Amino acid sequence: MSEDILINKAIRILSSGGVIIYPTETVYGLGADATNKMAVKKIFDIKRRDKLKPILIAFSSVEMAKKYVWWNKYADKLASRYLPGPLSLVLSIKDDSIDESIYQGGIKVGIRIPKNDFVLKLISSFNRPITSTSANLSGENPPIKVEDIDDEVKGKVDLIIDKGKCDVGKPSTIVDVSSYPPKLIREGVIKFQEIMDVINS
Repeated sequence: MSEDILINKAIRILSSGGVIIYPTETVYGLGADATNKMAVKKIFDIKRRDKLKPILIAFSSVEMAKKYVWWNKYADKLASRYLPGPLSLVLSIKDDSIDESIYQGGIKVGIRIPKNDFVLKLISSFNRPITSTSANLSGENPPIKVEDIDDEVKGKVDLIIDKGKCDVGKPSTIVDVSSYPPKLIREGVIKFQEIMDVINS
């Protein structure tokens, strides 16, 4: 199947509230339309995830992200250094079309711009953010190749996009940059000290 046909198929599924498994540079993710409440609910159900635990969403570019979250100078500095890449930024929500179960009724959401050309093209063509949570049952190891994904998870999605082993193979670092000083939520590939050095430079 050609890349364009695969992207069109994925877009049809996302547009109708379906769920896909897709590759990023870090781990394989579960993708659904982040503005569709029923689609987002499927993600929580598939993962058997605590409904009070927020999930990340993915954009194709900084320009796209700025339509949905309040961007600031800290996000700007980090984006110019690391994005697209294995860094997730927590910022205040600007557009309430994002389903609130993603951020649990708060005012902040975690965003990603994955360093994966296929996924960036998919999200850009879909023109809406998609969920970006690892394709595993909650509490299990995030998969770095399709073979790692639990059969239960595979059996509940509408499309699996297999692009081989993920380049990085470790989850993104998550940093709350909605205010100063930034707060580390999860340390992944990029060390928090390195992030602070960039912000303070």
